[in-house]
Amino acid sequence: MRKRKSYDVRNEILKLVVKEGPVTYTKIQTKLSTNYDSVKNNIKELEEHGLVNIKKREGHPENGRPYFEVETTQSGRELVRKKEKSK
Repeated sequence: MRKRKSYDVRNEILKLVVKEGPVTYTKIQTKLSTNYDSVKNNIKELEEHGLVNIKKREGHPENGRPYFEVETTQSGRELVRKKEKSK
């Protein structure tokens, strides 16, 4: 299996967040079969470009620990729609 490029991982993350709404880092990690650090770094870059927002939440329902949730911005949703139309 070839290694995915960061660009591809960021696109997959963005599409997943648009499709499923706010999602946790762990859910993204599981759905995309990538490691936590890769998810964290790529999401940070997406945030720097104004495509997602990261929110820290307290008390995860399953374990009570703080967690991060990612949601798309309007710019992020528009970018995904534009890419889907161009296919």
